[in-house]
Amino acid sequence: MAILHCLAFIDRTMIGGALPLMRLDLPMTDAGAGWLIGTAFAVPYGVTALALAAMLRGRRASPWWLIGGVAVWTAATLVTGAAQSTTILLLARAGLGIGQAMFVPVAIAWLVDTAGADARARALSVFTSGSTIGRSTALLAIGALLSLLTVLAPVDPANPLSGVAHWRWLFVITALPNIVMLPLLVGIRRSAARIGPVGPLPDGPPTSPLPAEVRWSTIALYFAAAIMPVLLIQAMGAWLPTLFVRDRGLLPAEAAILLGGVTLIAAPAGQLAGGWLMTRYTAWHDHVPAILLTGLIATLLPLAALVWAPSLAGAVVGVAMANLTLGIASFCGLFGVQMLSPVSARVTVNGIFLALVTLVGVGVGPLLTGVLATVAGSGGGGTVPAVGALGAALFTTGVIASCVCALAVWAVRPRYRQRCAP
Repeated sequence: MAILHCLAFIDRTMIGGALPLMRLDLPMTDAGAGWLIGTAFAVPYGVTALALAAMLRGRRASPWWLIGGVAVWTAATLVTGAAQSTTILLLARAGLGIGQAMFVPVAIAWLVDTAGADARARALSVFTSGSTIGRSTALLAIGALLSLLTVLAPVDPANPLSGVAHWRWLFVITALPNIVMLPLLVGIRRSAARIGPVGPLPDGPPTSPLPAEVRWSTIALYFAAAIMPVLLIQAMGAWLPTLFVRDRGLLPAEAAILLGGVTLIAAPAGQLAGGWLMTRYTAWHDHVPAILLTGLIATLLPLAALVWAPSLAGAVVGVAMANLTLGIASFCGLFGVQMLSPVSARVTVNGIFLALVTLVGVGVGPLLTGVLATVAGSGGGGTVPAVGALGAALFTTGVIASCVCALAVWAVRPRYRQRCAP
């Protein structure tokens, strides 16, 4: 499951690193690029995840949802590479969102159902580390593939490959592992058969600390807090390659390799650290909202460093520390959702949470940063804002996310502790 989650995020994140090259063929403003990266993916994802949550309410999902989801998002990835207009790109991003919404909520519910209570935090941390590894691997793959394509397909009228923009090959190549993984999902079907048939689920046993009913007012407040680290993660993932090209003077391939390498180490370390903390210190389970908020606020200092540090080394350290603290915060956010979810409603709650995470985190994060950068850099118009505008916009996004999270944690913390108390 973690491997498939990693592949999902490679395909989801690839567009951020390829964006500087894509805009040479398909010009767009920062606001338009933010819409493409975030909102065009997030809205279909959210609608599909909510529909799936309603359809599977109180039921164990069929693994065919996993297989169908992988097939749909793989096709959408291939269409992205072939797109000749921004309209086709928007449609391809929508297809990617639909396919991944069919996969991720069901995968999380399956993982939590099969893992024992003692191993749940560790299993979730491994699964969520797949997303961070996927984001970083996407950047590394962009840098490596662009360098390779420069050699294999240089600009040469006699070479038939040179007529195809290098960014298009990126999406074709990264879709191939998905095709290989599809037959392997048969094993997931067999595992699902061992944990029980598809159909209605009972509530947890009487000794379970999780209550059988769902208190949506508490969950809604917690969602508001848990989504904010993801919003900042998505904004950073979408715009850091462009920021390092524009403000630090790196080539797209150089920025992708550098950011991918740093993220590959720091982001999974944050996720795994969060899982270790929740496994080692079970008494902290009652304080998950506060830990989440602490991690998000702690990100503001390294975020300022990656934006305004005078040296490239200082900016890289800022990227590493921001990924570490956001990894801890985002894991705690997802772990708290499982703590609040009874067994019979786990697919539904996870589906709604992931829908809102995508709608707000993926849909608003990159778009908000892009709009702020466009307004700050060009007075609301033009396609290339001034140097420094994008970094300021990214930091402002972090401040906004921290303020919203603080308000939500203040409101939900007593309810959360009461709800999760044994």
